[in-house]
Amino acid sequence: MLRTVQDQKGMTWICLELPEVPVERREAAAAMSADTVAIECNSGAERVIALVPNGWDDDMPDSQLAGIISAHLSSG
Repeated sequence: MLRTVQDQKGMTWICLELPEVPVERREAAAAMSADTVAIECNSGAERVIALVPNGWDDDMPDSQLAGIISAHLSSG
């Protein structure tokens, strides 16, 4: 459950599924689908923790994953 993706700026992100949803994100996860998982994406310079559907590593297009990372950076 590891995946790399490149954002629109050309930065490479390494994303890894976390073993559990972090405490500070559990309320948000509870409002989402039951198959929601937490991932951590790290570029070396920045870090994002996002909630995504289970299967993200195989099923989610690169553009969608990069968009999720970008959205989290913007809402920072």
